[in-house]
Amino acid sequence: RKHVDTYYNRGSSKMQIKDFKGALADFNKAIELKPDFSNAFTNRGVAKLQTNDRKGSLQDFDSAIKLNANNALAYFMRGQVKLQTQDADGGCADISKADELGYASAQSFLQKYCGSHGKNEVIESLMMDWPDSEGWKVASSQEDNERKVIELLRNDETFETWTEIGTMMVYPALRNIPVEAAMNAMYGQAKKTCTSAKLTFIEKEETAKHPWILFKIECGSKEPESQVWHIIQGTNEMFVNLRAVKQKTVPADLEDKWVKFFKKSKIVTQ
Repeated sequence: RKHVDTYYNRGSSKMQIKDFKGALADFNKAIELKPDFSNAFTNRGVAKLQTNDRKGSLQDFDSAIKLNANNALAYFMRGQVKLQTQDADGGCADISKADELGYASAQSFLQKYCGSHGKNEVIESLMMDWPDSEGWKVASSQEDNERKVIELLRNDETFETWTEIGTMMVYPALRNIPVEAAMNAMYGQAKKTCTSAKLTFIEKEETAKHPWILFKIECGSKEPESQVWHIIQGTNEMFVNLRAVKQKTVPADLEDKWVKFFKKSKIVTQ
């Protein structure tokens, strides 16, 4: 058993260079040495799938899940095989389970291939009332596999001249992360651009149907920027929003106004 990790890691490396037969031999040895090695069954199943052994891959994914009911990759891969063999209900159920367990690619796969089979048929959005009197307008809108981002500016301000900016982000892959952990993650990102950034917790509600948290990140560098953040967990996505000013700290009156603004927002479904 002392060499089991060596065989497993070598098999995984062979997968990367598409030596699937060599990978199978190594995963076979790893499983021989450790019959309860769930990840080895998963990877062997993937290798078998690459060599057109669908039946064998299904058996390995079944074994991986029996050994570890939280093996998200095994559910995701088994779901794909079931879809390939015309078992749409079983395939989408497995991919939904992988999504529930936090497997990042499952959400987009559900939306693309499962339609009404996917558990995330309900579409969520966060309703926020950006005051018309403040002259807000959408300045940019971007989307990739990890997040959606909308940036808002006031009146005739630009990204070079703004004095106050609003940002709305949606992260599908973060929906299962506690809001406090998400806060710390956003603070960690801020520290990369402003090492002196200061985090101040404001308020949170973790027992609500959609848990949320409010906090400040303030940067007093040569190019100061201070923000009030609002993070709320949806069923399918995490909504992350902030308002910022080019100041070393958030003025008390703005903080009060922004907190009230964020607390009026709500998640709606359709």
